[in-house]
This record gives sequence, structure tokens and C-alpha cells, in this order.
Amino acid sequence: MITQPLETQQGSGAHELGRTAGPTNAQLGGTQAAALVFPDINGNLRGKLLDPSLLESERAQNEGVATTDLLLAVDPVDEPITTLSTIGLKGGAKDLLLRPQMDTLRPMPWFDHSQLVLGNLHETDGSPCEISPRQVLQSALASLEADGLRLKVAFEFEFRLFRGKTWEPAATGLSYSLLPLSEVADFIATFRSYADDLRLGLSVVHSEGAPGLLEVNVEPGDGIAAADTAALLRLAAIEAARQHGLRACFMAKPIAHEEGSSAHVHFSVWNESGTNALWTGDGTFDDEFYRRAAWGILKHLPALSLIYNPTINSYKRLVPGFFAPVSAGCGPDDRSFALRALLRDPASSRFELRRPGADCNPYLTLAAIAASVRLGLADGFVPDRAQLDAYDGVLPASLDSAVEAFRNRDRKLDEVLGAAFCEHYLQTREWELHAWQNTVSEWERKRYS
Repeated sequence: MITQPLETQQGSGAHELGRTAGPTNAQLGGTQAAALVFPDINGNLRGKLLDPSLLESERAQNEGVATTDLLLAVDPVDEPITTLSTIGLKGGAKDLLLRPQMDTLRPMPWFDHSQLVLGNLHETDGSPCEISPRQVLQSALASLEADGLRLKVAFEFEFRLFRGKTWEPAATGLSYSLLPLSEVADFIATFRSYADDLRLGLSVVHSEGAPGLLEVNVEPGDGIAAADTAALLRLAAIEAARQHGLRACFMAKPIAHEEGSSAHVHFSVWNESGTNALWTGDGTFDDEFYRRAAWGILKHLPALSLIYNPTINSYKRLVPGFFAPVSAGCGPDDRSFALRALLRDPASSRFELRRPGADCNPYLTLAAIAASVRLGLADGFVPDRAQLDAYDGVLPASLDSAVEAFRNRDRKLDEVLGAAFCEHYLQTREWELHAWQNTVSEWERKRYS
């Protein structure tokens, strides 16, 4: 059902602890094939179609299904990253074991009589794979849970609809108008159907201010379930668009001089008593918990821009005048801030991180948020309200400056995200930067020949 947008919900209990969009009592009865998938470094879902009997086998459940670490060591066009010496191509593309998480099982509506289940990657000795994005997120969330805190999260995606393999927009670009939605009504109907089957909690679809640009909101979920929802939402949009001769594009900036595509992240923090820790009781912004959590996000935002904005194209969205933040500011209900504070009532008080683009990896994005909050709460420095309100730190404006900021990151991030992951991820972004630096574009040929 299409309802009130997430950012305007008041007193709805949208961020109340305990609500999830995950499946219950999912069964494989009648299933002819099961897709066992996991997120790669770039946020794509990878995996295999299996016979259901193989998925249900004791070996698959207890050990996992064999795959390869090469899938964590390729770039967005599937080229092996040869600068990685122990993982992927140069490391022999060794085996990993993908262990199904059966609580994520749900129908896969674009395949008849099929279901989909997410899995966790393990080494062959049974230990968790340290560079797997889903494992990185689990570890980051566990660091918060050790302090009795949990996150409720909803990703708010924008994406462009183009016709076929062209760059022709599938609809006009009038913001919050029903007219562009009517132009792609068949797509929306299929997309909503897919989202319902996948139990994604789709709550809002509306147009944005560029031709073919849509925004979709979902109900918040607990921790890792929210990242699963985000990854599946993108997949559902792509598959639904394909059914109607369209292309759902999640590039951060697919068309020059037009609005880009974001992935705003709404998140709240809940304690062991089931109380929203961001609610101060009077709606003010002076509470120490709020100030610590906000400072943690802002302090680590330069380095973690490499996660929130992981590609060359990401930074073309981050320009003044499009509500795409170019500095690390924080404040109440202002869309120009990187971190927007919405402290409205005990149920829905939350932050909205507006820095990530639609091209972000939702698992790593949420892991970065969890790490920042955790370190902000543990930091010996406690900013007063004036310091927090006045802070407006410079953020990286390109992938190369983001790479440099990540190289100079606070090493306490490694304690939460994992040192092995941080080094691996840095090398994948350096590869992406070098790939761009070694490319000659048509723009250059026209301009300088």
C-alpha cells in the first residue's frame, strides 16, 4: 500500500523496536529452484540456482555450498582485481562456503516456483569470511549490541527509469506528481507485486525532479534485515523494469546537469529496554547521547565517504544546489545537511544520513554507520551543542580524495569493521580509481584532439 512518506511519518511507530519485514515460517514446499545469494563488494547479489533438496541438505545447512573468493575480488564489470595478492585471481580463487540463512527465505517472483535465500560466507575451516560485506555488517552491529544498542534502519532509494538500452527517460520529471507515475504505471504495479512477494515493506513511491527519476521508501527493519531489504529492493526494481522493456539505473549521476540518485539512510538507536535512545523526552537537541552519536557520524564521514560514495560517478552527484551534501554538517530537519536530525517523538526520532548515493553497497553503508555511532559513543570527546551545530567539515569531492581520506582514517574504525576488510576495500577502490585514470573518454577526444 502506498502511504505517507517516511520522512513525514509522525507517531506511527515506524522505528519502534521489534517490527521487521522479514519472512516467517518460510517453506520450500512446491519450490522447483532456490537462489542462494550473497552481496559482493560492489553491492551486487551473487550466487547460484540450486535444487531445493541441495539447499535443505545437512551439508548445505551446516557447512555451506561451495563458491569462490574471486567474487569478492572483481570490479563492477567483473574484471578480476589483480592488485590483490592473496584473494581472488592471484590467490588461486580459493573456495568459500556459502551457508544459507533460512530466516531470509522468500519467494522469487520473476522465476516461477522459485525462492531466494541470503547466505553468509565462511572460510573452508568454518570461520566467517572477514571481507564479506554481510559479515562486516554483522560484526559492526555486534559491537553496538555489546553496549546494549540496536539499529532500526530504512534505506530510501532514488533511481532512474530509462527505455530499453537507451538513455531516454521513461517518464517526465515533475516532482511529487502523479503524471510521471501514470506514464510507468505498469512498471510500478509489477514492482509493487514483486516487493510484496519479497516482503520488503514498500510504503511509498513518488516522482522526483528529473525525467524518469523515482524515489521508493520501505518500512524500517532491524539491523541486517534492513540491508537485505535494500539489496533486494534494487534487484526487484531491475527485474520489474526488465519485464516492461525498461532499465532501472542506480548510478548516482546518470545524466549531466540533472538531479542525481541518492540512498538516504534513516536510522534510530534503541536500547535494551526497548526505548529509542535518540528521543530526549522534550524534542531538544542538547542530549549527550544525541551529541555523541552525531559527532561520531560527522567525525568519520570524510574517511567513510569511500564507502558511502564508492565510485568515480558517485562524486558527480555531490554538487551544491541539489540537496546532495558536500560538507559534514548536522542539524534539525534541513535537507542541506549531511546528517539530518529528526527528533519528533519516542517512536520515530531518528537521523537521516544524506551522503550515500544510490550506487552504495547497503551492507557496507550500514556497517559504516554502526561503526561511526559506536566510536562516537566511546569517544572521550563530547561536543557541546554549539560545537556540533557549528561544525561543517570539508568532505571528499572525488574518488581520489576519498581514497586518501580512507588511507588516513582513524584506525579505531579497523577495530569495528575489521583490519582485513579495510585493507581489502581500500585496494578495490584504488583499482577503481586506476581504471578511470587509464581510460580516455569521448569527451576528452572531442575537447582536446
